Amino acid sequence: MYDDPREGAEANASQANTANEVQQGAEKPQLLPDVQELVNIDISNKSEEELYQIVDRIRDKIVQVKEQRTRLIEEVKSLREKRRSLIDKKREIVGQLLKLREERKGVLDELAKVKEELNNAINELKSKREQLREARQLLEKEGNIAKLSLRKVLKRIEELEWKQQTSVLPPQEEKRLVEEIERLEQLAERIRKARHEEISIMELEAEVKGLRLKLNDLINKRNELRQKAVNLKSQVQSLSSQVDGINKEIDSLKGLIDEKSKEIDSLSKVLDALYTKYREIMVRLKELKVSRQRGIQLKVLEERRKEIEEKARRGEPLSIDEMRILYGEFDIP
Repeated sequence: MYDDPREGAEANASQANTANEVQQGAEKPQLLPDVQELVNIDISNKSEEELYQIVDRIRDKIVQVKEQRTRLIEEVKSLREKRRSLIDKKREIVGQLLKLREERKGVLDELAKVKEELNNAINELKSKREQLREARQLLEKEGNIAKLSLRKVLKRIEELEWKQQTSVLPPQEEKRLVEEIERLEQLAERIRKARHEEISIMELEAEVKGLRLKLNDLINKRNELRQKAVNLKSQVQSLSSQVDGINKEIDSLKGLIDEKSKEIDSLSKVLDALYTKYREIMVRLKELKVSRQRGIQLKVLEERRKEIEEKARRGEPLSIDEMRILYGEFDIP
């Protein structure tokens, strides 16, 4: 007697799947030619020996298909593990990518501020240079007047004013003295202005120098920020390429997983078909066994009936059971 080669849990799961397919009107699976041959065998006219041979073939095929399905299940597990690993790696890279993009945004914001500050410094430098040019032009018009002694001019003015106040001078002399005082006062004012221009020029030169230093610092900072932004952009592009590559790998693995999962489903349907044929044959074998046992019992009963008939002809008394056998009232259950 052959036992069902499936484990209990697998049998229940397969039966449940089969029931669901029937309820949903699922189409019959496309079976391999050798499997199709097995499940399509007409067993109605097969002997017990032939049926056991078919059972052996089905059992071998079941083992083969289960091994194939087990390999595929392990492959799918491995592929899913690899896919999970890639997803984790992608998640880590995306985290790095977000940080780099945020850092680059900060660098670009700072670069924009530096550029604005640089433009302001350039405009200010232009303005100071223009003021310096104008101041130098004014000073050049005065010649070397700034080098004259303001103290001596003022002293001369005091002397002339004292003379004017303390001396009695002819009108012509008085007029000449007044004009000289006015000339010297104008000269003193020009000396003051020229010296003021000199001071302004020195201050402007200092400011221009400071602005040039500031410009150099800002230009260096701008260049550093530009380079940093370029480096960050390169890193972002590199990580983005990695993410794209990982996405392609994940999609490829998903395709393989789907393909092998379909193969597993197909093999499960093949197993269902083989198990169905197996049960059909086992039912037929049981019927043949019952029929054979009944035939043996009938033969034994017929031989016993002949013995009883011989006994009756000899005139020997018969028991109730012997009489029932003799008259056909004793039947095989």
